[in-house]
Amino acid sequence: MLTDLENALDSFIDVYHKYSLRQGNYHAIYIDDLKQLLETECPQYMKKKDANTWFKELDINSDGAINFQEFLMFVIKLGVAAHEDIHKV
Repeated sequence: MLTDLENALDSFIDVYHKYSLRQGNYHAIYIDDLKQLLETECPQYMKKKDANTWFKELDINSDGAINFQEFLMFVIKLGVAAHEDIHKV
């Protein structure tokens, strides 16, 4: 049986591949994929940054795609924002 953290990690991987496979590249999320991901998976954060802003911030190696490591940076940033939102007074 997986722990909560292991389940969360599996979920991150599943979400990544759900959008990376849209254009047939198992290792890349492109701008259109990211727009769909943001609209579907985390619409409340679309209000704070649009997909183009996120994409420019996340595509660290400037190859025109978000790889899994770059995606994890996105997850970290979303996690920090969600944590801050939970603790707002």
